Amino acid sequence: MSSPYLVELRDVDKTFYTRHFFSKNEETGRRPIYRKKTVHAVDRVSFGIRSGEIFGLLGRNGAGKTTTVKMISGLVKPCSGEVFVDDLPVEKKRLQVLRRIGVVLEGTRTCIWPLTPLENLAYFGNLRDVKGKVLRERSHRLLDFIGLTDKKDIQVRRLSRGQKQKLAICIALITDPPVLLLDEPTTGLDVQSSRAIKDKVIEMTREQGKCVLVTTHDMGTAQELCDRIGIIKDGALVACKPTEELLGVFADQRFEFRLDRAPNLDTIQALPGVMGVESINSDGGPGFILRTSADEAERSNALYNTLGQLQSQGLLLRTVTQRQQNLEGVFLQLTESQADAPKGRN
Repeated sequence: MSSPYLVELRDVDKTFYTRHFFSKNEETGRRPIYRKKTVHAVDRVSFGIRSGEIFGLLGRNGAGKTTTVKMISGLVKPCSGEVFVDDLPVEKKRLQVLRRIGVVLEGTRTCIWPLTPLENLAYFGNLRDVKGKVLRERSHRLLDFIGLTDKKDIQVRRLSRGQKQKLAICIALITDPPVLLLDEPTTGLDVQSSRAIKDKVIEMTREQGKCVLVTTHDMGTAQELCDRIGIIKDGALVACKPTEELLGVFADQRFEFRLDRAPNLDTIQALPGVMGVESINSDGGPGFILRTSADEAERSNALYNTLGQLQSQGLLLRTVTQRQQNLEGVFLQLTESQADAPKGRN
């Protein structure tokens, strides 16, 4: 039975071994090797991405994002587990898989700077067996789609960073692949260029049914673009849920209280159902953030008990609001502590 996913990882694991070479021994002529350390880059990661879906893979530097992308594209071989693209095993059908994916790496050196955008597309198209009339028509269509038609005959070295990034996306799409892997697609771009690239990614996903994987440190971009989010920590996937669902897990657990003066937080922290309190003090006056249990009954009791405790302390309650969570807050919670992480593939 075929998989519902265009890209699928099943219990993929990858360990790297770093080695340090000492200077050659003059007497023996041998160069001692010292194994410096072992890095478990990816720890039994499983997830899938459907056609017409944008999947965001988020994590700190060194968490395993790039290694995961390289295993999907066939650049790195996993130690165990399997990676499939369009139901094809990447390790066994590498050439066929390469025709089905387009990769945009971080930075702007994907293209050849002395050539024009049109010449770049001709060069990379021929390398990937796209030729003749099909190549010419597709090149012009892509440049028009991404907004580079007026730059098609200008050397890439004269283009802006945003224009180079747009060209990199065109190069990745020259074979019309169903799968697109984007590594930090908007890093270092101005607002207009970033907006244009995000709009094009959404357009080709929704209208052309592309399967897109995005890795990024920009939580705003991830929240705006991605249908689902996977958060990776120390090589392990600690969350994998639809974006709105992931935000909802934490949205109803935080409440902001504003008072006439600072309360005794120790007594509030000890209340049943209270998971944590954090003092705040700004132009809105003194107050605190209350984090409650996810259980509805426990959360209700915690709020009632907190109000009672504030009243017993003789404090004037000015406002109490439910704090809306964003992806950055969720990311920090999940990567700082794994205790409450919503695991699993959905």
